[in-house]
Amino acid sequence: MGEVLVLEKRVSYSPGTDYDALWKKIISELFEEFILFFAPDLYEAIDFGKGIGFLEQELHKVIIKHKKGKKIADKIVKVSLKNGEEKYVFIHIEIQGKKDPDFSRRMFTYFYRLFDRFQENIYSIAILTDLSKSNNPQPFQYSFYGTELTYRFNTYKFNEEDIPSLKKSTNPFAIAVLAGIYLHQTEKNYHKRYEVKKKLLKDFILTNPNLKPDYAEALFYFIDYLLYLPHELTKQLTKDLSINIEKEAKHMLYYEKIKEAPTLAEYFKTVREEGFEKGKMEEKRNLAAELLREGFSVEKVAKMVKLSLDEVKEIEASIHFNRPES
Repeated sequence: MGEVLVLEKRVSYSPGTDYDALWKKIISELFEEFILFFAPDLYEAIDFGKGIGFLEQELHKVIIKHKKGKKIADKIVKVSLKNGEEKYVFIHIEIQGKKDPDFSRRMFTYFYRLFDRFQENIYSIAILTDLSKSNNPQPFQYSFYGTELTYRFNTYKFNEEDIPSLKKSTNPFAIAVLAGIYLHQTEKNYHKRYEVKKKLLKDFILTNPNLKPDYAEALFYFIDYLLYLPHELTKQLTKDLSINIEKEAKHMLYYEKIKEAPTLAEYFKTVREEGFEKGKMEEKRNLAAELLREGFSVEKVAKMVKLSLDEVKEIEASIHFNRPES
């Protein structure tokens, strides 16, 4: 059984942020959790124990090549059913960011292209990420002198979700959806976004002892890029979160995939700079100790290595203290 995920997001909120790629990445990394959250009935039919395989090229041949000028994050996922049937089920997912009068027709277009190419079952779901109550796509209907067709598809609407329930969920995609809701709510207020982003990263990831490491890694990267902040606010966020990183989330420092995320990138930069300065100071203190052992005066050493008199006196006292008795 194979599954096709087509993600389309046509709204841009922050400079240089590729929202399609962010959704594609987290779905790829946490595919089982994605299906459990958005398609629980289908989840029960899939045997994840037999593994999954991502196939990219077939969907390009069927759908992508005719969609010039549009950003698409796509997936074909090959999995097995628990009943042992060997057939393909295509899951078509739209990440739709605003009301589009042509949306239902496009969903049907993707459906019949996939069906015509593969002649297999197709599961379609539209994930509507905007918060507009008016974005309520209807089934695609066609009628012409007795020839009639109605195409219905599943929908998941951010604007119908209950935030307290999302916060209580143990599925990582509840937090991803929550971040998507906050993205819209803070579109024109970076200071408000700063507060909700800090709370998400701190309370739901850095200080959450029950969060699996792979969930933490995927969510941190996703949220850090999704909830874009200007550089100065990112620096402030790094400072605010650094205590939690050092005390409660040291394991995250070993996650290669999140070292490029804005907040941790800033953190690692700070750590490197502090380490460099610490190394330079250590070199100065070692040189001062050698000069004092050679008989140079405290005043002379302070001037030569550019340390204060008090610092050199402290080094001199340490030398005398550690000198073995004759």
